[in-house]
Amino acid sequence: MKRRLAQFVLSLALGGLLLHAVFWRVDLQQTMVRVRHAHAGVLIVGAGLMVVAYLLRGARWRIWERCLSYRDALRLILIGFMGNNVLPARLGEILRAHCASAKTRSDRGRTTALASIAAERILDGLILGGFGLVGIALVPVDRRIQWALFAGSLVFAGLASGLVLAIRRHEQIRSFVAAVNRKLPGPVTTFAREKTTYFLDGLMPLGTLPRMLAAIIATAIIWSIELGVYYCVGLAVWDGLSVRTALLFLVVVNFASLLPLTMGGIGTIEAVAPLVLMSSGVPPYPALAMVLLQHAGQYLFTTTAGGVLYLAGGFYRIPLARPKAAAPLRPSPTPPPPVIENTRLSLAQLGVSVEPRPARNSAIQLSIVIPAYNEQERLPRTVVETIRWCTTRNIDFELIIADDGSRDQTLALAHLFEESDLRIRALACPHMGKGATVRMGVLNAKGRFVLFMDADGATPLNEIPKLLDTIEEGHDVAIGSRVVSRPSEVEVKTSLHRRLIGRCFSFFVNLLAIGGIADTQCGFKMFRREAAMAIFSQQRIAGFAFDVEILFIARRLSLSIVEIPVNWVAQPGSKVNLIADSIRMLWDISRVRWLHRNLQTNPSLTQKGCVTLAGREVSAVGGERTP
Repeated sequence: MKRRLAQFVLSLALGGLLLHAVFWRVDLQQTMVRVRHAHAGVLIVGAGLMVVAYLLRGARWRIWERCLSYRDALRLILIGFMGNNVLPARLGEILRAHCASAKTRSDRGRTTALASIAAERILDGLILGGFGLVGIALVPVDRRIQWALFAGSLVFAGLASGLVLAIRRHEQIRSFVAAVNRKLPGPVTTFAREKTTYFLDGLMPLGTLPRMLAAIIATAIIWSIELGVYYCVGLAVWDGLSVRTALLFLVVVNFASLLPLTMGGIGTIEAVAPLVLMSSGVPPYPALAMVLLQHAGQYLFTTTAGGVLYLAGGFYRIPLARPKAAAPLRPSPTPPPPVIENTRLSLAQLGVSVEPRPARNSAIQLSIVIPAYNEQERLPRTVVETIRWCTTRNIDFELIIADDGSRDQTLALAHLFEESDLRIRALACPHMGKGATVRMGVLNAKGRFVLFMDADGATPLNEIPKLLDTIEEGHDVAIGSRVVSRPSEVEVKTSLHRRLIGRCFSFFVNLLAIGGIADTQCGFKMFRREAAMAIFSQQRIAGFAFDVEILFIARRLSLSIVEIPVNWVAQPGSKVNLIADSIRMLWDISRVRWLHRNLQTNPSLTQKGCVTLAGREVSAVGGERTP
């Protein structure tokens, strides 16, 4: 507490000294004359644009922080700015992370929220750095100012590269920190491992190209609107201001505010920004008047709005540390959720009729991967049925439940299954999308054949032998199809609008990525182990369009793909948003060819190099073969 108080006093003193130095050099009375005669109408337009920019900030944060509602995201952003204004050393970011951890799901603590905020700040700096480079290229200023802006831009370019590298190499970073913790066990390395894990989890939602591009584009739009704010403020004071000079004004003020010297940048901004404006040709009094008007307006708005939201939302009641509860005289464990208890009962009933017979790793015939995201309602039935089906048919199998960062009890259920049966493994993955989760599950599989299937059980387990027989005949990939169907043998039950959307999507898949496959999206696909490792080690798409990508990779590797008609019944509770996810999927399939433009055929994997469709064979490079 004494340390914080000392920082507070030191920040106030330093800000006061800087303001005194500025007002001693530039006549404050003349400056205030400029302020009083500022054009009110232009200032009102600038204030409106400032509000719009903050409203867009709330929407931008939700691009990768999906746990928050828009209302909470906007409130937390304003609280963060308020904290930076009234706390030293930019502690508003810590305050924002502290409040955000209470609004997100339980496993996302302050470190994870802080990583999300750090990513936001890096993107801000990246765009501002680009604006700064444009500004110094268009406006002649002092060489020292040019070098300072260039250095700031270079720093944020490096931070952005580090952000991308941390996301792309997160598995290696986690493994390295874990290895250090194993070799040097202790509280310090354990703490470092825990915080590194949480921090990387906060960055992972930006791990897909569409989200990263959306975040960068949204950031550029926000700062373009902020440029309008600065231009309006400057034009209200001095009608000779150009957009190019306003660009420098924007960059310098925000770079200066990042220095953790004074609260809210008071004194720091007033000491730096007028010098840059004067160097670019703005007279001294208008230059200082612009800075005072802009800084005062933004400071008052964010402090007032953030303070009201902080108090009205009850954020001040969130404890800074989780209280340690006193140990009760008699233990009173929290009862498990009903879904856990019900699943335990189902497993007990299953154990009466089915005897678990764990296979040795070398004897595993079939690995079944089930990706799951918030599947606590549907997963237990599917897993129990899968155990019973495989056991009664004497299949040496393993079942891998890959959890995609679920917010409900899905991961707890997966661990319960893992404890009850040695043939089941649970994988906890950060929430990145179905494609990333399936990839993790498949690459961890040990069986001769690898099948991934959806947690909803839309395709009956009795369809497995069709795919298994096809792979055992020598083919590399066997995929279930809801389109290539013989009415007398299989039945597909789904709504008309889903059929229409599926047909439209199939058209774009054939046009942009891979032709000759009627149904790429059925979540029921089997692979020869060697083929699975080759395909999924190259996979890069994390969302729902990964099915298209893995089939494209298989085709590029000249692996044989067989499309098998299967029974399929649409299940309630789908996680696919037909509009938003369809747009993302179209974007992903449009870049499949580019992502794998350098992929070369591996002759050791090649079997037939063809895909069988509805009774005819089609070469992997085009053309038909007679059956």
